[in-house]
Amino acid sequence: MMKLRIYIAVSLLVLIANSVSACSWWWPKHSGEVVLYRIMPLDESEYEKEDATCPYWARDAILHQRVDYKEENVKLWQKQTSSGISLGDIEHVVYKAGVAGLQGIRRNMTLNSAKDNSFLKWIVSNGRTDILDFLILAKQSEQVRKSMNDPWYYDVADNSQNKSLAIVVEKCKQYKSGPLYSCYALQMVRALCGLRDYNACTTYWNEVKGQLADDVVKKMIELKVASALSKTGRRNDALEIYAKYGDVASIRSINNGNIKNELGFVYDLDANSPYLEGELQNWLIYFGIFTDYRRLLEDEYYYTGARYFEENSAKLIVERLDTLLKVAHKAVREKKSRKMAMWHYALAALYDAKDQPEKARKYLMAGMHYPKDAYLKDTYHFLRIYLDARTATYNDEYEQQLFKDLKWIAQKIKSKVTPEIYDKLRSAEGGSCYEDDNRDVYQIIANSFYWNDAMRRLLLKVVCPRMHKAGRYVREIQLANMADNFLIETNGYSGEMFAIVERLSYKATRDYYKRIRHPEGDFDQFLNSHSRTFQYYWYDILATKCLRERRYAKAVLYLQHVPLSYQKTMSVYPYMYRSPFSYEMETEKRDTSLYHNYKLHFAEQMSESERIMKHHHDPNERANAKIKYALGLRNSVHYCWFLTRYSSNTEYTDIRYALPEIAYPNDSAICRHDEYVLLSEKLIKSAFDLFTDREQAAAQLRKFSYYQRVLDDYGNTNVAQDIRLHCDKWRDYALNNKYK
Repeated sequence: MMKLRIYIAVSLLVLIANSVSACSWWWPKHSGEVVLYRIMPLDESEYEKEDATCPYWARDAILHQRVDYKEENVKLWQKQTSSGISLGDIEHVVYKAGVAGLQGIRRNMTLNSAKDNSFLKWIVSNGRTDILDFLILAKQSEQVRKSMNDPWYYDVADNSQNKSLAIVVEKCKQYKSGPLYSCYALQMVRALCGLRDYNACTTYWNEVKGQLADDVVKKMIELKVASALSKTGRRNDALEIYAKYGDVASIRSINNGNIKNELGFVYDLDANSPYLEGELQNWLIYFGIFTDYRRLLEDEYYYTGARYFEENSAKLIVERLDTLLKVAHKAVREKKSRKMAMWHYALAALYDAKDQPEKARKYLMAGMHYPKDAYLKDTYHFLRIYLDARTATYNDEYEQQLFKDLKWIAQKIKSKVTPEIYDKLRSAEGGSCYEDDNRDVYQIIANSFYWNDAMRRLLLKVVCPRMHKAGRYVREIQLANMADNFLIETNGYSGEMFAIVERLSYKATRDYYKRIRHPEGDFDQFLNSHSRTFQYYWYDILATKCLRERRYAKAVLYLQHVPLSYQKTMSVYPYMYRSPFSYEMETEKRDTSLYHNYKLHFAEQMSESERIMKHHHDPNERANAKIKYALGLRNSVHYCWFLTRYSSNTEYTDIRYALPEIAYPNDSAICRHDEYVLLSEKLIKSAFDLFTDREQAAAQLRKFSYYQRVLDDYGNTNVAQDIRLHCDKWRDYALNNKYK
């Protein structure tokens, strides 16, 4: 079976030009780009292969190869001889063994001469010299025809090659009946084509085709006859045979590569050509990814140098999609195909790719009553779920339908997953193949397990954004959690669920966690059972959100229940030596005593400072508490960023699949860096207006290195005197006077 790979825009241009070259590039890594539209089983392992000889922008163009019946032919030989014979031994004798070796066995007919080949031993043991005679003749004929394909070969009527093939023809004629009749007929047509006696070839075919068994040998004979028909001007007859067997490479050869609508061309030749299913799948692979490609073109920051090429490619893509729609509509209308369900599915997929989900669902439902194999039944079912998610009103009624659908998908995942898939997931866990990519494990192994990837595409790309738009934030987190963690738990601080949670408030996250502790119905219980619900994980997230939103007393309540053993497992733990109340904006001073319950101690001190600055009767205590609070606030979003987030990068990775009409908080709003730095400066400035004790005020200014202000405004204090004693160049610090 031909290998299926993926198209991109460049591949489309290659296909339109009917080039014969193919290149591969990395397969889309994230499950949002999973091959959703499927009418036949695909080998996902093919999508992970890379070809360093191809340019970085070029993915594999799916070009059909000439049909190859080697495997089927080998199995036929086994069927006609003995099931105990190794297929590998048969293949060696039929396709690889030399003439001289077979002639030696024919002369001796001893088991020793057969060596260790089970096929040859069976031939010798059963005295089947007729098989050896045929194989020797076939290989001699093949050698002659190969020499005639040499570019230096010069054809004359009485040369040795023509004489040899004439002998083959005579020997084939002499074999009137027997178990190898079809085999000799195959050699007959090959020899006649080698002699360029095409009329004799087609005449012979018409004489014997009724006597041949309907097996692989007859297929090979008919395909060879097709080449003779094309040489005698009977092009349409040849095309019908090629279409019948899906030999598109030969169709392209006859048409010199000039087929504008190849799918429609082959359909008109034979509505049941095996080519059609594979070619439809090829295009469905491509158009399933084009939905994301379209969105890329809408990005105003997208590389403008490539935009001209991309936009022109996009026009060709849309034209191609419309052409395929016409073919699919024709197939549905004419009902000539034995695979009507396939054509309805194709219509649904193509309309979905055109962003017309209502029309897509209509055609999918119209194809439900047609017969399908088990695989297509399942993919029909999933596409119906997917289109429902795109078209439904998100209310309680739809949630119950979604619950039913997710239980079906969960059952599929569990029944299809294998130990090998689990091993692959575990081996990939914890990182990415790209250093700058901090996404979850599924990004680097997407398209390795369809059912789980398809579930993730459904939830993350369609359902979660629409749940958010409907204001169902708890359900949004629940579904994203399941999508990320159904098979194995992903990196909890870099998955899609975490990206969604990061952009929700503490209140929305708290409401979600309440549903973990106290599920409201069967749907909650189902989602919780397939999600990351570990208490310490969620307590730390909730506490971090509290620290970010200055809910310090509330953060203490969560952090009191997060043990040190869990804190040490977090990637931010090694940073927890920096003093969150340092007067310096940047410092590498290490204090390992801070490692223990770092966030908890910070939250407790911030909560206490907040209480003092608001309620203490002594204004100096209030001023000192306000300065400490301001320092903690500033440092928590700057040098001690790990108090309020999980990445040092202030630009968080965006939610990958956000509806354009949803206004998620931007990176600045999430991190609050600029907001809290400005607030910190305001608090510090106002704190100095509270001091009644000049020594305490001067001491605080000195910690900020504001020496000139100490000397100018608090010159009679002990602090100022100490500065004069230890620094005779105090005026060098004049530039640091921020408050003068």
